[in-house]
Amino acid sequence: MSTQLESRNTIIMQYQRTNVLCVVPSRECLVVLLSPAWCTAAVLHALVRRRRGRSRNSTPNQCSSVVRRIFLRLRNGNSDADISTDMGFRGKYWTTIERTCGMVFTYILALIKLVSNFLIGTNKHFEYQSDSHKEVYKTVADIPGPWSLPIFGTRWIYWKFGPYKLNTVHLAYKDMFSRYGDIIREEALWNIPVLSVKERDFIERVLRHSGKYPIRPPNEVTANYRNSRPDRYTNTGLVNEQGEIWANLRNKLTPELTSPRTIRNFLPEVNLLADDFNALIAQARDSNNTVKGFESYCNRMGLESTCTLILGRRLGFLDGEISDTATRLADAVTSQFRASQEAFYGLPLWKLIPTKAYKDFVASEDSLYDIVSEIVDSALTDEQQSCTDVRSVFVSILQAPGLDIRDKKAAIIDYIAAGIKTLGNTLVFLLYLVAKHPDVQEKIYDEVSRLAPSGTPITAEHLYHATYLHACISEAHRLLPTAPCIARVLESEFKYKNYRLPQGSVVLLHTWLACLDDNNFVDAYSYKPERWLDELTKKSPFLVVPFGCGKRMCPGKRFIDLELQIVLAKVVKQFYIDFEGDLNTKFEFLLTPSNANFILRDRSC
Repeated sequence: MSTQLESRNTIIMQYQRTNVLCVVPSRECLVVLLSPAWCTAAVLHALVRRRRGRSRNSTPNQCSSVVRRIFLRLRNGNSDADISTDMGFRGKYWTTIERTCGMVFTYILALIKLVSNFLIGTNKHFEYQSDSHKEVYKTVADIPGPWSLPIFGTRWIYWKFGPYKLNTVHLAYKDMFSRYGDIIREEALWNIPVLSVKERDFIERVLRHSGKYPIRPPNEVTANYRNSRPDRYTNTGLVNEQGEIWANLRNKLTPELTSPRTIRNFLPEVNLLADDFNALIAQARDSNNTVKGFESYCNRMGLESTCTLILGRRLGFLDGEISDTATRLADAVTSQFRASQEAFYGLPLWKLIPTKAYKDFVASEDSLYDIVSEIVDSALTDEQQSCTDVRSVFVSILQAPGLDIRDKKAAIIDYIAAGIKTLGNTLVFLLYLVAKHPDVQEKIYDEVSRLAPSGTPITAEHLYHATYLHACISEAHRLLPTAPCIARVLESEFKYKNYRLPQGSVVLLHTWLACLDDNNFVDAYSYKPERWLDELTKKSPFLVVPFGCGKRMCPGKRFIDLELQIVLAKVVKQFYIDFEGDLNTKFEFLLTPSNANFILRDRSC
């Protein structure tokens, strides 16, 4: 690789097999290098002065305006040099002692920033030189994105003074894509880059060309906790493991759950579950036929149906009053998802000390483990192992050869936690969209009434011919998926537009936002089930993927699809569904409905 210096006021890094050439000449370069640290020092300086309520040169209100002005400039895309020049080099803002301390603090942070970026190869000020006959690609460092702090990366955007909130992460990405384009670079702890993409071709290429063992970034807090408990876990679980360990777990733990025979055998039980759900929500109505907090009843349906499939027994979640065990299980699952989100997007202090989020996560994991262990131990001591078909999943897991009992318990815990939230949230989104479109609701009613008259259980044949029912569910997955993106680690070097993305890059594939793009779906923000009945409609198997796809697809997909079909059919047959206003959503590691109040009026048969 040839070397060439074009200017003394640039920073050129030449990567060769034997040496690295680094030239850092002038003050202007130092402004660029030190500006992130200057801004950090300025923010801390202003916060300290505001805390003390005094300042030689500025009032507390002026100090707080410093913080607001810095974050406003960052959000509006001002350059680092502009910010540092405005805040860092203005002598009148600092006393002599403060300026000296600030210089020391600044140089330390700048050094950390340079060293960390050099080690991971993503310094945005490095320029790679290439031969003139070769095509020149930009690097990950050139991808636009939020301004990055040394060490902490871009996680500050979700902190108290940042522009976004933890419970609206899905809306934050929507805003960032409008600001930075179809590809965004964020930085996690130690400034490790995380790329977000919503471009259709990119998503399809990554998912279509997955290798033998697709790599999904693990949930760090789950992996950390399970690695710390070898008495309970031999590995981090089916969701978080990689490579041959993951393949071995999947091959031995999922065959019965993904079997069409299991789903067919479970169908009569789903009919009974749906009838009990209808009775529950009918009883929950007030004098105006309104069911307040409808999402809680859908979560109870998710709990009952998932436990019935996985554990082979009804736990009473659809009864008028639920048991203490059922309540503890529901609370543990909810707490687990909330704590995971706070640990992932918040300040990662849990890696150093046990923060509240980490303690909540540990408590929820311990509670889940204790409850499931009671049920598993009871089954293991039961002499009657000739269980009915509805218990086949549970028994197949317990009898899986070559696995430790700890692996089997971990799998049951993961299945329950995933199934409960996925089914509960998706059911709310589906019924909300149907409620907001009375014409769609009537078409469902006509189709279901024709295929399965009143009093007739819904069979597999009925569902096979219910094409409009299927279309309504597919369209709901497109508009309001529970999982708005898919995470992957690139298994080889990837070229996208004029960027070269190295092997090992972490990418978030935002399938939900891609589905809301008119370039991919005509009138994308409208709920139109008919689009799925038109063979000419351009569809993609890699965009509407609420349960993932390929080898990493959720093994409970068929089960959840069956539940949604039967519950939607039975609810529409019994009630006119209405919803006033718009549905509120929040992000709790999954897209989650909030304060859903449905109006259910009985149909006259």
